[in-house]
Amino acid sequence: MPNQTFSDRLTLQRKQKGVSQKQAAADLGISQALLSHYENGIREPGLQFLVKAADYYNVSCDYLLGHAANVLQLNQAVDFEDLPEDEEFSRETFIRADIAIMNNIVEDEEMADALNKAAALAGYMGLFAAVTKGLLPRSWLGSNSDNKAQFKFLMYSIAGDIHDLTSAPEDEELIGTEAPKSVQSLCAYINDLINTRVARLM
Repeated sequence: MPNQTFSDRLTLQRKQKGVSQKQAAADLGISQALLSHYENGIREPGLQFLVKAADYYNVSCDYLLGHAANVLQLNQAVDFEDLPEDEEFSRETFIRADIAIMNNIVEDEEMADALNKAAALAGYMGLFAAVTKGLLPRSWLGSNSDNKAQFKFLMYSIAGDIHDLTSAPEDEELIGTEAPKSVQSLCAYINDLINTRVARLM
């Protein structure tokens, strides 16, 4: 959103995290009154609090200060060291998992191209759903149709392309290689999703 201030973004991140002002203040090591002053723009914090708040909400300092529109900075997204936050699936965990996967298969052009299409489709899927639900304007689809049957066809055809990729024998060097925490959380999330969908059919 344009013209968001530090206080706006600090408040927004707390609400999106789903914690009370009292809880956030305790977690950040300050009084609730002081956090209230920060959130209402009455006082400005020092650098130490800014860094602590950015870590707490898993966003960049630039984002909190209103100097960046994206929650994550690129260097955060490509930091593949396991982070405690990656134990739980979130949009940030998904971004790190996606980039970790892409960076590890980039030499296989066929696979990289297929996954680029899949990643684009995942983003477009969210856009398409938001438009059809009336949360985003139709103009965001550009010249693309909002025909659901056409969208399903695209989804299944790209999934088929990925499924039909030629498989190769497993490389012995890859056996037992541990996935990053972000990738593990992504797989666990999908596994839960599959189990939930299967349970509905029973």
